[in-house]
Amino acid sequence: MTVRVVLVLADDPAAHGDGLRRTVEAGLIAGGHVTDVIDLHAGDFDPAMSTAGRRAYHSGQPLVEPDVADFGPRVRAAEALVFVYRAGWTGLSPRMKGFMDRTFVPGVGFHLVDGKLQRGLPGVRRVVAVAMHERSRREMSRGRDSGRRILLRTVRLIVNPRCRQRYVALFEAPAGAAAARRRFDKRLDRTLEWL
Repeated sequence: MTVRVVLVLADDPAAHGDGLRRTVEAGLIAGGHVTDVIDLHAGDFDPAMSTAGRRAYHSGQPLVEPDVADFGPRVRAAEALVFVYRAGWTGLSPRMKGFMDRTFVPGVGFHLVDGKLQRGLPGVRRVVAVAMHERSRREMSRGRDSGRRILLRTVRLIVNPRCRQRYVALFEAPAGAAAARRRFDKRLDRTLEWL
């Protein structure tokens, strides 16, 4: 079954070692999915919300800033969202966090009606987060992995209530790194075909 996917790439592809972007895109093609790529590194995306944007966000009439204006319609048209990022010390990279803050504003990601949140992306039925960690699984567990929580728990509030989610992570593994990467790639391929 063909799925309309928005693939959000948050970081420099060179930072992902041996081609995480190519692996993800190949998996989506193999699954027969239609993919719209938002490459936050290639477009010189500024993750910081402007002062005017921050004030407008809290005013009830959010400002969709020009450099992210086309992101809203693209994610609203998606049936699946795939987020690919290199995790920071406790979770999301600055670019991915900025994308979330600046794109999923009221009126795009959600609506407030009589003080109650209404989902803005009901067409999104699959969410996949693909993270590369420079720390071990144990260290990330101790740090509570805020990236995983934001992308899976928080995004769940704005997408279809029956949305299915997957988290695929590659943790720092100095010994046996090649074997760990092969296992990660297999799991990633299965996940992307599952969409």
